[in-house]
Amino acid sequence: LALVRQVVQAVRVPVIAAGGIADAAGVRAALALGAVAAQVGTAYLSCPEATTSAVHRAALKAPGAEVTAVTNVFTGRPARGVVNRLMREIGPMSAAAPAFPLASGAIMPLRAKAEAQGSGDFTGLWAGQHIRRGPDLPARQLTRELAGLA
Repeated sequence: LALVRQVVQAVRVPVIAAGGIADAAGVRAALALGAVAAQVGTAYLSCPEATTSAVHRAALKAPGAEVTAVTNVFTGRPARGVVNRLMREIGPMSAAAPAFPLASGAIMPLRAKAEAQGSGDFTGLWAGQHIRRGPDLPARQLTRELAGLA
């Protein structure tokens, strides 16, 4: 949220704040800084309606899940995720990562084998900088809470 006010003042288009927003206080802060809306992502990954894998859900709840980094090792393009074994051993950013979309295919057999054993060591565990803690809420309830309606 550090740049929201500056961006709002610098541009003539509506600004949607994103990044690190996971609760109603974050939404209120974004709007108070001049954004017309707030985009929330990671908070929805644990909703029952989300298609997040069991391995990914477990990683988001595990101790250390708040340690994220931008990596290119899973897709060939930079994206933020929970730091795992592959990111520690060859990344998080690696010149050896195949270009998009080849990286995903290159790692798929290893990822599938690890996930079958319940391990996220070779899976892109996508998450932003603020992982929401607490119960897994239905998306409708989470949205109401984010809007300050709950």
